[in-house]
Amino acid sequence: MGKKKPVIDKIRKDKSTEAALRRSIAASAAVGLADFSLISLLQMGYFKKLPDFPGKVFNTVKVNTSKDAVMMGIPDGVISLGGYALTMLLAVAGSRFKKQSRFLDMALGAVVLGQAAGAAQYLYKMAFVQKRICVYCVAGAAINFASLRPAYNLIRK
Repeated sequence: MGKKKPVIDKIRKDKSTEAALRRSIAASAAVGLADFSLISLLQMGYFKKLPDFPGKVFNTVKVNTSKDAVMMGIPDGVISLGGYALTMLLAVAGSRFKKQSRFLDMALGAVVLGQAAGAAQYLYKMAFVQKRICVYCVAGAAINFASLRPAYNLIRK
């Protein structure tokens, strides 16, 4: 009997374009997890404030404690964490389960698109309704927008 490669080795050594695109999306999600962990801890009261750029327009606390920062009764930072974790799960599952990869990639694309749409809506509210900016939220939006291109390339294959 031949020795089977461990699953993780197969995923890590996959040189396909699809695997590279999934890795790119997962890497962005990992940065998003770090970013939104800070926001979530602020919203939960672990941090009283986070460092901000100087200027009246930058107010991370005001933005992240506003009524706009709550979805279905839950702080949006934690919801974003779930979205980033789901993104990573779908990215690795698409590489692991080849027969279902088309479905998994479509689900991954839907999550990425949903996160980017949410980010665009939240950026609008920050700029035009709250008239305050959270630098961590802007970074998160950039992360979400950066994932759109690899997700598009993955889905169109």
